[in-house]
Amino acid sequence: MTVLDLKIDERAIITQINGNKDFHSYLLNNGIGIGTIVYKNYSPGFSGLISLTINGKMISLRQVDFQNIELVQI
Repeated sequence: MTVLDLKIDERAIITQINGNKDFHSYLLNNGIGIGTIVYKNYSPGFSGLISLTINGKMISLRQVDFQNIELVQI
């Protein structure tokens, strides 16, 4: 399951992160790692951004970046 499959107001746990070294370090700098609980806030279809709450911080990333993150819904 990816973030794109997650509906608004649902929570999930990150199980795997794919991508290059720069992408991994960017996520770790923002507090996103394996085992982190994410909460999907809002995802307008026209903008290409997804907004998540992670560790109390609201973070928006491009949909393309979130396709590299695997989740398990809780």
